[in-house]
Amino acid sequence: MKRCPACTRVYDGDHLRFCLDDGTELVDKTPEASAPPTAILPSSAGNHTPTITAPPPVVAAATDERSQLGARPAAKKRSAWPWILGAGALLLILGAAIVVSALFLFPKPPLVWHLVLEIDPSTQNREAVLKQSVAIIESRLNALGVRNFEVKPQGNLADGRIVINLPSVADPERVKQVIVSQGKLELVHVLSPPSPAPPQTFPSKEEASASFASSGELPLNRRILANRERSEPSDPVSNWVVVESPAIVDGSDLRDAQAVRESFGDNYQINFSLKKTGAAKFGAWTGANINEYLGVVLNDEVRSIAFIKSQIYDQGQISGRFTRQSAEDLALVLKSGALPAAVKLVEERVNK
Repeated sequence: MKRCPACTRVYDGDHLRFCLDDGTELVDKTPEASAPPTAILPSSAGNHTPTITAPPPVVAAATDERSQLGARPAAKKRSAWPWILGAGALLLILGAAIVVSALFLFPKPPLVWHLVLEIDPSTQNREAVLKQSVAIIESRLNALGVRNFEVKPQGNLADGRIVINLPSVADPERVKQVIVSQGKLELVHVLSPPSPAPPQTFPSKEEASASFASSGELPLNRRILANRERSEPSDPVSNWVVVESPAIVDGSDLRDAQAVRESFGDNYQINFSLKKTGAAKFGAWTGANINEYLGVVLNDEVRSIAFIKSQIYDQGQISGRFTRQSAEDLALVLKSGALPAAVKLVEERVNK
């Protein structure tokens, strides 16, 4: 048995030579030797320097740093308004730049073509009719894509004259036709024996009038119209029909009109739809008049006649050997609205 003379630790094995705690050489332990006094650590650290020191607490260090540098103020929340205002200003600048560029790159063409229209002298309240006609003609020119134009009354409003100043266009005849077309659409009851009998027509206007005039005069609720159902616009009128007045619905009830190709052949037709009020009137009439004949009237001429198979509400079509351009022009005229009175071209001049 061995003992460490420094720390008094006792080891049972005799094979050890040095203390495992402090490395002191061991001595043999004698039974009679008394245990050495317990070692007492000094109460004061004195010049003793510890081998390992604990690191300073993190919280304390952070606290010390704040105490030295001062607490940092909380970050201010930035407002989004400067960015919004800046973006708006940038868009305005870009928009102005685009407009200015367009004016320089695509200047308005000069007005070199001048037309003067006159409203039918028999029209009542010509001043109001003239103002309405100006607005409708402007709408038609916009729909045609004319880039620059002027439409305004000429002289006294009571004279019923409209001056139209236009640039040079590729197809002036087409533009004139769209401008002066009255665009008056009506769906009317054609007076005739019901289907399956064919619609009743007359070879002349006089014969049509005589068949319905009991006292030599046509009743106020009747009208005699040219029937151009199967003829070209340039062909002479070959037959006439008698219709009820007023119309079931008219162009004021129109919601939309589109030119579409017919199922067979190269001709086009105009499909149209009615507004809610017009559809209600049309549905009530067609529901009560099955097998009666309905006429589609355009500018006081019958363009198609068909018998009512079942109740119809808001759809219809105008057929009549239309070319694609004439159908598209007619749809454009119908959508822009009918002129409140007939107009005629009284003057045309082109700058040299």
